[in-house]
Amino acid sequence: MRASGTPIVEVGERKRERSLVYGLARFFGSPFSYDVVGFENIQTPGPAVFIANHLGPTGPIEIILSVPIRFYPWVIAEMVDYEKAPRYLFDDFVHPVMHLGGRFGLVISTLLTKISVRLFKAIGAVSIDRFGGYAVDGFRHSMRLLKEGKNLLIFPENSLLPLDPQTSMRHFMPGFATLCKIYTHEIGDPLPVYPLAVNTRCELVSIGKPEFFQAQGRYAETIQAFSDHLESRVRQLYLDVQKAADTLE
Repeated sequence: MRASGTPIVEVGERKRERSLVYGLARFFGSPFSYDVVGFENIQTPGPAVFIANHLGPTGPIEIILSVPIRFYPWVIAEMVDYEKAPRYLFDDFVHPVMHLGGRFGLVISTLLTKISVRLFKAIGAVSIDRFGGYAVDGFRHSMRLLKEGKNLLIFPENSLLPLDPQTSMRHFMPGFATLCKIYTHEIGDPLPVYPLAVNTRCELVSIGKPEFFQAQGRYAETIQAFSDHLESRVRQLYLDVQKAADTLE
């Protein structure tokens, strides 16, 4: 008998609601989806972690619309906070992408927040405070999802660093590598980590073969090395797609 906490029926209904919202978003957005290559590299239905380049709002949107997998994306904590989201959305999207500034831009950002925060929560996004220590709550949430066989979608780029002019990528933060270490320690099995690259010029999502975290050497060095390796894999996938497109032209 369940004595306390959220009723099991309510949890089940919430999961079905999130799946419905996710499915509807993919259905109505399907005309704008990209082609996918490398899907055969996915070895198991889950759990797994998918690491991708961001490209502003394009990366998250196109992967969810294009790849036929139910993802649970990591989202910056500010994006699911009604008070902080307007400013973050203004700096990250409204001003640089929509080219709206000043008070009018902030009004538009606030209006968009009413939709975006609800949408992120509705699809089951995982809130991560990337600059607030180890983001313990987000890691616990992620571990629960992985133990249920779910797939996480993570965009580890450090938004405070400059863009690489060749790939429009930023240097990766290693939080996902820490999550892989925790998973391996608790479960005993390695967690598949798939590199993904979104290319807007080719309108393509490329999926690479999985990597597996191995704890060797010093903790910090091992975590950083795995993060750097996945960053290189994503970068190379992007460049390979770009090179193929150049060859066809």
